[in-house]
Amino acid sequence: MATAPPPSPQTPVLRLFVLGQSETVRRAIANARTLGPVEVIDVRDDPGAAEAARILATPTLIRTDDTPARIVGDLRDLDAVRAHLGPPYDALGAENHHHHDDP
Repeated sequence: MATAPPPSPQTPVLRLFVLGQSETVRRAIANARTLGPVEVIDVRDDPGAAEAARILATPTLIRTDDTPARIVGDLRDLDAVRAHLGPPYDALGAENHHHHDDP
């Protein structure tokens, strides 16, 4: 059961901005956590962080390293989320679909 180590356990590369605890927010948090360590920020608790990141809607997932990406929504389509985030996240779902490609 090999899993890729997180890029940096101390500072998650993914930040999820949410508002409150709706079903959409809970789904977004659960989906984001399948990608690895995620810093979850409620914009009511930290409006300054949301303003600094120019968050216009929630939930919004941002990648904060040298490959910036931003996704708005509950992250339901994890394959699309992984593809948008790029490496190393795009490889996380590959092994789940790999058996379909084998003859």
